[in-house]
Amino acid sequence: MPTKKKEEANDIVQYLLPQLGSVGIPQEHCKIDTTTDASGQLRGDIWISRKDQSTSGFEKNIICLIEAKHKNCAIGDIDWRDAMEHGKLKSKKQGLAFYVVTNCLDSFRFYNGYSDYEITLDGSVITKPQSEQVLEKIQAQVSEDNSQVYHQVLPGIMPVSEDKFRRSLGKLADTYRSCGLKKGDERIDPTVSFVILKYIGEKEKIQRTLTPIVKVWPDYGSGKGNWKADFSQSCKDIFGGEYGDSYEDFKELVYFSSLLANDHYKRIWEELNQYHFHGCSFDVFGAIYEEFASQTKKREFGEFYTRRHITGIAARLLLRNEVTGRALLIGDPACGSGGFLTEAYKALKNNYQINGKLSPKVQKQLEKDTFYGFDNDEKSVARTQLNMFLEGDGHTHIHHVKDSLVDWEVELGWSENRFDYILANPPMGAYGGEARIDDFLFTNERRNELLFAEKIVKATKPGGEIAIVVPDGMLEAPSRENFRVKLLSTCDVNAVISLPRFAFAPYTKEKTYLLFLRKKQQEEVGRTQIHPIWHFVLDYDGFANSDKRFRTKWHDDLPELEEHFPGAMSLAQLFSLSPSKFGAQRNDFERIVNGREREEGLTGFKYKFVEVKHVNAGNFHNLLSEVYLRPQETSIMTEAEFDSQISSLLTDAQSILSALAAQGKNK
Repeated sequence: MPTKKKEEANDIVQYLLPQLGSVGIPQEHCKIDTTTDASGQLRGDIWISRKDQSTSGFEKNIICLIEAKHKNCAIGDIDWRDAMEHGKLKSKKQGLAFYVVTNCLDSFRFYNGYSDYEITLDGSVITKPQSEQVLEKIQAQVSEDNSQVYHQVLPGIMPVSEDKFRRSLGKLADTYRSCGLKKGDERIDPTVSFVILKYIGEKEKIQRTLTPIVKVWPDYGSGKGNWKADFSQSCKDIFGGEYGDSYEDFKELVYFSSLLANDHYKRIWEELNQYHFHGCSFDVFGAIYEEFASQTKKREFGEFYTRRHITGIAARLLLRNEVTGRALLIGDPACGSGGFLTEAYKALKNNYQINGKLSPKVQKQLEKDTFYGFDNDEKSVARTQLNMFLEGDGHTHIHHVKDSLVDWEVELGWSENRFDYILANPPMGAYGGEARIDDFLFTNERRNELLFAEKIVKATKPGGEIAIVVPDGMLEAPSRENFRVKLLSTCDVNAVISLPRFAFAPYTKEKTYLLFLRKKQQEEVGRTQIHPIWHFVLDYDGFANSDKRFRTKWHDDLPELEEHFPGAMSLAQLFSLSPSKFGAQRNDFERIVNGREREEGLTGFKYKFVEVKHVNAGNFHNLLSEVYLRPQETSIMTEAEFDSQISSLLTDAQSILSALAAQGKNK
């Protein structure tokens, strides 16, 4: 039996080198199992050098280190972690900002050499070998504070790191403390105001819309150094309407306390001036709110806050096949802080770029005509508008309504069969609004999640698609079987993603699922879905499964979800194959839990297709992923499932009591 080291060497030659060659890195630009002058006695599995080595030789041109493990190695197991430890040490000695770990076959991860965080490229974790051009960009952009890499970066401007920005918020807190501003809105409002003015300055630098007489961010403090006066006058000029109305929608969001003195303005300007907020990859407002809000406010905030790593992957998966730049309508009827719409904007912007740029037509389309949203919380609407504005605009059709289930008015851009895509995390729990339950067909319960789901389906065009976060009871409670029957008669269920119980912690730990639907064409309504449903159990989302959601190094299933998710076109192609070819292709979309996962107590499948015939009346049309992928784990009822069952029984009992009462009145 060959040794593990020999097996790894064979896998490098048989599997890894051909993959590197496929992205334009030939074998002659790779040195295998060797040391360098910088690494000393430490041998790197593969050192990759630039193509042009004419002047300084191989070692001076090294741009990447790959630590290669055997093909059966799984991400996060002991061998993988050992490779990370060695990769971090060797890359540091060689002066590289990153390193790569792979099993030579189908698992690749790029890691920040300072922090071990996974590196993202245009918002997605890198899971495949990359070209020399991309390796150069990774080396140039990754730093101790940044693991986010972009193909297109303005000269001299680095991406905003959320971790670094949060440290800056800590410094701003010291400034606010020194002038007597207390935690809460007293600190949130001015911070948001500073960020808005900074971003306006960035936009005006790219394309001037205000008259030259108006001072913007780069001009503050010039001349006599009167920072406070410059900020005050600038706000009057920018939001007063005399010199243009481009930023009128944000007038009410800008407020500075009289306690801020000239030196405070200067210190805050200097701290924020290092950032470029245009197109940043995280929720700036969410970061500000989490830093400065009270615990009570944070709990309230959690009611409408979906973390960006969830909204980001939902948007990318839903819109993955939109690449032509066609005109679309995308909506969110419970937009909260705008995470879904903002990430949808970002996904389309990335999909539509040609040579790193958007055409003027597509740019205008995204800014003015694509995105629609509303919410019954005025502050939420303001947050969504701001977050869309920070991403690049698209805030025009975001509105406040009194009742999100009633005010679906045509003048707001909402009507039946209107949207190509809808993304939402609607409110859950009892509905206390004025909507008539008789107007709904899927349910007679006054439950937000059920009523919103039906309204969302109705608002989607036939053939349009939906990504919606729902609680477990909606998918498995016996009392809601009729709701699921109606849903399945109206929509095809493309995928069900089981989210970690702590995905929305610490705000809530209710078990939730991300549901991907396609609304049936009119002639398909009532027909049984033909293709099976793809299920994925997201055990880990890159953060600890606890109330303290700190980053984890090895536990992140999101890249694998994104890599193997069968998009709408993939499904159509997959299920048009012959049975024999279908079986071969199907293996790409299914796997059992690996060795490392079994050691952590997981069983069954990580992801697989489930035939629709198994989602039958005998099973109450149950759509929970664990029922089909983890039957051993679901044999014991969890606390949440117990609560859901009790809630369903109480609902049934209430219905019976109401019916008996009605009969008594009729006698």
